[in-house]
Amino acid sequence: MCAYAGAKNPIGLAIVGCGNVGRIRGQLARDYPGVEWIGLCDVNEKTGKKLAEDLNADFFTTDYHELLRRSEVNSAILATDENAHAGTLFASIEHGHNILIEKPLATNAVESAKIIAAAEKAEADLVVGYTQRFRRRWLVARDQVTSGQLGDITSATTRAFLNRLIAIERLEPNEDRSMLTPMVVSGTHALDLMLWVMGGAEPNEVYARSGGNVLAGLGTIDSTFSIFSFDDGKLWNMSCCWGLPEQWPAATYSMEIGLIGTKGVLTIDDTHSDIVLATEERHQTHRKGRDDKHVSFLTSYPPGEFIDGQFWGPMREETNSWFSRIYTGAKTPHATGIEGHRDLLLTMACDLSAKRKKPVSLPISEEELQDELRMTNK
Repeated sequence: MCAYAGAKNPIGLAIVGCGNVGRIRGQLARDYPGVEWIGLCDVNEKTGKKLAEDLNADFFTTDYHELLRRSEVNSAILATDENAHAGTLFASIEHGHNILIEKPLATNAVESAKIIAAAEKAEADLVVGYTQRFRRRWLVARDQVTSGQLGDITSATTRAFLNRLIAIERLEPNEDRSMLTPMVVSGTHALDLMLWVMGGAEPNEVYARSGGNVLAGLGTIDSTFSIFSFDDGKLWNMSCCWGLPEQWPAATYSMEIGLIGTKGVLTIDDTHSDIVLATEERHQTHRKGRDDKHVSFLTSYPPGEFIDGQFWGPMREETNSWFSRIYTGAKTPHATGIEGHRDLLLTMACDLSAKRKKPVSLPISEEELQDELRMTNK
């Protein structure tokens, strides 16, 4: 449980998953004064032991159950593969931890509902890693919208587009790719941001279409285009494509957003094309050789950058804010578990509408989503 505001609640931290995100959050944990104990887990012993050595961690294991049941642990960062979230979540909830889980909350709608039910029963403080909420531009945008500067929102648009290497990296390690769609894995960021910026408005219907065959060999689609309708008449058009060429200059994510209200309009160019590096020889990107480029959009890696041995960027803000949430009871803008569950259901509803080729009324049951998508994606 989180501490009361002003109180000090020393953190005994478990990190499950020692890849890029686990490493970033682990280094930030090492430097946070309220973290008194760090234990790590990864199924890849070499990867996990290397991070344990770098952090001077107190404990390492390849068995997450062994780590999460230790008496020193009161908080957990769960940074495993998308399809492996449920097991670690249920174990952390059972042990009464404060939990930061990477997005999406799950890839199975029914499991996601069970996670939320278990967290509510245990009164667990569960938040989901929607890192972009911690960027200054989105915090300012939300403040302007929710304070009424635009009046009542009447329409909105979001365009998200990604280098296809994101899809390749997510899909190649997974035998079960049926639920790893552009909306569920990547579009969820844009969806969460827009609903958050608009103050939590809930749509009542979605109509979507999907297409493209660039990534068909990996068992996925390239893009999904959706229109959400709301009870107040508001319309929101959202598209997500993760089929851009490997040499697309952005490291991962580019977005364009517009909101129109009765009193104003707000537009945000988040394509990262304001800082461009072009070199005669290929330069290293965040994937260490897999997509070295001649042209890059600098600062386009969503979590941030390592500079002079320290990590700077929205994931630093998000992680340290979460530590403060536990250590001092600070109020933070993290996505709650319930919001993460909502985001999963809405992205899956887009996929379902595209499969049916007709609108889907919202809300929709987890069982209907899971059963029909699982059947059609086989």
